[in-house]
Amino acid sequence: MDDVTRDNIAESLEDLAAQNAWNADVWQKCYEIVASNINEDELLGYVHDDLIHYSGRRLFRSAPIPADFDEYRQEFRDVASALRSRMSLANFKKRHC
Repeated sequence: MDDVTRDNIAESLEDLAAQNAWNADVWQKCYEIVASNINEDELLGYVHDDLIHYSGRRLFRSAPIPADFDEYRQEFRDVASALRSRMSLANFKKRHC
């Protein structure tokens, strides 16, 4: 993966993590860029699953509340940082899981 794509993905993950309320457009942009590059870096495969579960759909209410995002925010920031530093998935898991 080239550096421009890597930076764009990292920026997209950081933008998603910065949202205070559900923003379908920001999520969709992030999901699409991760999904289209999923075979380029194993970290993208790892975070792709979390993006699916972060889709804004709730079982008992029509929209997620900010607390619903808390468990994901730091992970998205951490993956963005790991992508920029070209960290492997194994090293990422050692450091963050």
